[in-house]
Order: sequence, then structure tokens, then C-alpha cells
Amino acid sequence: MSSIQPALALPDRWGLKAPFAAIHHVALVTSDMKKTVAFYRDVLGAQVAMAHRLPADDGRRHYFITVAPNTVLAFFETPEAELPAYQPPIQPKTGRTLDHIAFFVESEAALEAWHTRLQGQASHLSEIQTLQGVVRAFFFADPNGVVLEVMAETPKGFGFPNLDDPDPAY
Repeated sequence: MSSIQPALALPDRWGLKAPFAAIHHVALVTSDMKKTVAFYRDVLGAQVAMAHRLPADDGRRHYFITVAPNTVLAFFETPEAELPAYQPPIQPKTGRTLDHIAFFVESEAALEAWHTRLQGQASHLSEIQTLQGVVRAFFFADPNGVVLEVMAETPKGFGFPNLDDPDPAY
């Protein structure tokens, strides 16, 4: 008998079911935990949810930082890490498997407020742009070169499912 749970009984906002309740965390690497914490805490307003040292001989830092309700980014500090150079989002690239992490806000006003808040505080801050007519968004990078996006729906709306690939892989 399998202990794997079936798809969630409670659908998401689009009526779709998923195999898990939520994303608990995304694990990332930082070469400087102090800069990373300062950015997420002081610039974005996040909280450190857990801060400890790994039991390995080197006692590296391992921090969890809140980014949305019940969602954290987990950072492993490796001071000698050679982090990949910044690469713009949504462009063909190699050498990096994570393109960007997107955060949703509830309104155009909130999107604009975030964009204003990040001016002069976030590197690679893009202009607000309309993407495929359904979302307005902008991109920026954290101190580790991780590309982040803040997005809001347009009046046209953004919804799932949207299955219009002419050569689907599903």
C-alpha cells in the first residue's frame, strides 16, 4: 500500500488540483549570508524564519527566509562559491537551470509600489512591462544573482489551465 497522498482535494484558485499542499522552500546558494539577509529583510521586508549552522565540520550557515505565506527561500552559505553571473530572465541561456522566481501581488498599485520601493536597492531592476497581455511584471536580482519577478494580473486576467501549445508535451 502506497503512502503517497492522492492529488489535493482542495483545488487552487483556478480549480486545479496538485500533488502537494504547497512549496515549502526553494534551496539556493549564497556566498554572503549577511548581504542576502540584509536584502531580503531590509529591502523586501521578509523575515528570517530559521537560522542555524549545519552540523558539518565547517559549520556553514543555513537560513530560511519568508517570501510569501507558508513559503520560504532556504539559503546555504558557501563563501567560496562561484555564483554564476547575472543573466536576464526569459531569454535562452545555458549554465543555469533556474531562470527566475516570481512573486504575485494583488493589484497594479501594489506592483507599482514594489517597483518604486526597489529603485536604487535592487540590481538589474527592469521597467514594468506587460507580458503576453495577461500580466504586468518587472524583474530584478538578489545579491546572489538570483532573478526575481514581481507580477500582477492585467484586467484581461491570468488563469490556468491554458493549454494552447500546438505540439504539446502532455
